Amino acid sequence: MRCLQFSLKAILCLFCSFYSFFCFAEYEIFKSKKLTINTGIQVNTVAFSQNNPWFGMDEENLGVSVDEWLETAVTPEIGFSYTGIDGYEINGEISFVSTKTWGESADGIAAGLDDPSASTIEKAFLGVKRHFSESRSFEVMLGNFDYGIGSGFLIKDGGSDGGNRGGFYLGARSAFRKSALARYVNDNWLVEGFFLENNPRRDGVVGDIAGFNVEYNFNDMGMLGFSYIDVVEADEDSPEPDPIGEKLNTYDIRGELNLSEQLTLSGEYVFQSGGDVFDGKGYWMRADYAFSDVPGKPSLAYRFAVVSGDDQNTTDFEGFEPLAYGFSDYEAWYQGEIAGNWIFANTNLKTHLLTGSFAISESLSTTVAYLNLSIDEPGSLGIESDDFGDELNVFLDWEATDNLFLSAAYAVLSPGDGAKQFTGGDDTWSHFMLYASYSY
Repeated sequence: MRCLQFSLKAILCLFCSFYSFFCFAEYEIFKSKKLTINTGIQVNTVAFSQNNPWFGMDEENLGVSVDEWLETAVTPEIGFSYTGIDGYEINGEISFVSTKTWGESADGIAAGLDDPSASTIEKAFLGVKRHFSESRSFEVMLGNFDYGIGSGFLIKDGGSDGGNRGGFYLGARSAFRKSALARYVNDNWLVEGFFLENNPRRDGVVGDIAGFNVEYNFNDMGMLGFSYIDVVEADEDSPEPDPIGEKLNTYDIRGELNLSEQLTLSGEYVFQSGGDVFDGKGYWMRADYAFSDVPGKPSLAYRFAVVSGDDQNTTDFEGFEPLAYGFSDYEAWYQGEIAGNWIFANTNLKTHLLTGSFAISESLSTTVAYLNLSIDEPGSLGIESDDFGDELNVFLDWEATDNLFLSAAYAVLSPGDGAKQFTGGDDTWSHFMLYASYSY
């Protein structure tokens, strides 16, 4: 089996070449009084080097060694906006995604595949928007497009990467397919109705969901939101459809309260039911404090989160179904650079998160996050201990230019008894990551 060997020099050369290439990136924009056409490109790349992946038992758990690998994603796009009479605006966009992984990644989904890659259509939508005033509008969107609710705890990412497509960590595919959205916005209200279909990788589950989302903004005081989501169809292309999955109903309430310019409280509670089977729960509570008058504007945050697991002693299914959750910020909602990306799918987990950030300069910042991870229902994993471990993540982010973003991360996950029982390993798992993104 071929194994990548990344030296520090090789990695630095990779990123220097990446930067040099984009210094010559070209673009073209057409603009008239009513019509605007934009073209752009986004290119992402990430390199990993790991020690003791899967707590020293990667080959035993995945069948392959996952010490080092490289991912790339390229997304060209073209879009237009046409402003008509009476406040109407027509817009649309089409984009493509090409992804590739060199080596074996720690998720294990592509284990044994030789440098998997794929090119697919990403966005392809048409929308009509009616502006009644600067703050009040109504729009309808059809096709393949991005959509998210709140922090992405339930709905954020409609695509799937990794496996035969490659690019698991980069997650370049996020658009929902063959979807529809209606949205009304004014000074305080956001009201949305949606129908969404996911975009799975090969042999993945195709699912359709429908629902609505309502949010009320209390200006500077905070916001309150409620969503209802119904699984309309689950695995429609399978010879054995899932009639039980189609009975899943999800209810979500979330809010944010700004107690002062420095202190913000936020939280979310999700209840899932249906089919006389589902009884899942997910919730989180968070406090943020910003030292806005201190140089570097440091901030601290604490969050407690629970996504339930299935109790093996009942006939109900208590496991939280994460639906189409996605990334909105560090630790949301991939909880832990190691645990959240390579092990857990935002279910059957309890976490305590403490995070702090500091701006070194206008373009350079650092974030440190500590997580204590527990398994909600260890019996569903065939183990006894709920103590999974403790993870420390350190991020360094640099906005090198308006178009180029660079990031480095170091993560360490110390196994608890639950992790040892689950994987069979007892070594400390660590990884180092270099990431670069260019967009225009």
